[in-house]
Amino acid sequence: MPKSISDLKDIVRLGGGISVDATKIGIVDLRDLVRIASGSGATIIFRNSGDKVISDLRDLARLAPGKVIFEI
Repeated sequence: MPKSISDLKDIVRLGGGISVDATKIGIVDLRDLVRIASGSGATIIFRNSGDKVISDLRDLARLAPGKVIFEI
């Protein structure tokens, strides 16, 4: 069963690491998830991130160094 963005944010806020399909989530929500992970220490894996613009991937990495993994 798919989880809502709100559910994913709650999991990350609590420190839970997640792996999500980057093609299914808009860049604004991806940024929100990364900002939350930066504060909670959670790690986020973005699958299928090869289709995202490289500048967006750089921005996401910059928001939470060491907490974001891209599967390209």
